[in-house]
Amino acid sequence: RVRHALARARRDGGGLAVLFVDLDDFKVVNDSLGHAAGDRLLRAVAARLRSCLREHDTVGRLGGDEFAILAEDTDLATARLLAERVLATLGAPFPLVGGQVTIRASIGIAVDEDHTLDETQLLRNADIAMYAAKSRGKGTYEVFQSSMLRSVRDRHDVQAALEGAIERRELVVHYQPIVDLHNGRVAGAEALVRWPRPDRGLVPPAEFIPLAEETGLVVELDRFVLRQACRQMAGWNADAGPLLLHVNLSAHHLLRSDLADNVAAALGDSGLPPECLALEITESVLMHDLEVAIVRLHELKRLGVHLAIDDFGTGYSSLAYLRRFPIDALKIDKAFVDGVAGGAEESAGGQGHHRPG
Repeated sequence: RVRHALARARRDGGGLAVLFVDLDDFKVVNDSLGHAAGDRLLRAVAARLRSCLREHDTVGRLGGDEFAILAEDTDLATARLLAERVLATLGAPFPLVGGQVTIRASIGIAVDEDHTLDETQLLRNADIAMYAAKSRGKGTYEVFQSSMLRSVRDRHDVQAALEGAIERRELVVHYQPIVDLHNGRVAGAEALVRWPRPDRGLVPPAEFIPLAEETGLVVELDRFVLRQACRQMAGWNADAGPLLLHVNLSAHHLLRSDLADNVAAALGDSGLPPECLALEITESVLMHDLEVAIVRLHELKRLGVHLAIDDFGTGYSSLAYLRRFPIDALKIDKAFVDGVAGGAEESAGGQGHHRPG
């Protein structure tokens, strides 16, 4: 239909737009209410989308929780109004068995203003714009711009380079000393992965860690850091130990069933005693899948390693749930304690410094 609409637009001089609609966090509905409820919700979403369209517009489900709208005889301003109408219509609660569900959507808009695109390019552009909307925080829409395509291509190039660097063991591990404030002595070190690129120098972690998380490369990254850091700390401890090695675990790795095996292999290959390793997990990661996280933490604890929650205070900021975790230490986020020395109101922390994740 997009192909035919493009041909007609070129013949008659009209415009058209494609809107790529993706439901935000739809997986939560399937996981919490079941797939039958998810299917009912998808049918309800389809009905609401149809209610937003004119008679000659087309809406289709591309798969999963993704829909596309073809709006003919449409310019960019009209496409924006349509996107706003769709967001408002989908934003009203959906009645399902047992209550109501509220969902949001991210929408990407692509228009063929100069009649140079084919149907594949137009759908691709709408898809890219949708992901740009998701990156803005979801529940909104974005219009495709050529810079978005360059960003996607750059991202693909970085992903390919990172994958190759991991395979060739080109990444390096740096170590941040941990100092005992009572005596000023170094008590351990935190392992931090770095990526030296011949064409760019040292790539900041903020530029490749999120990409590794999103693509799943972070699991192999974790394994590399664990192996390298355990070997290094075993050597240091042989000369000047005992020191405690701190290594961060990613969300992807924490939820994998082979996590404890990977840690045990790194310890066994290096000869580092388990009590010399502390694994750090970010608070928000623990709460992502609470029950699985608890199982994984107990499996790790049985190995004899230390466990720490990192960035505590940026997520739920509650001590109540900690009783369920076999945790040895909390690393309290700097933003949570910045005002401790600023007087009674600032140091109270509860109301003044609680921040949602």
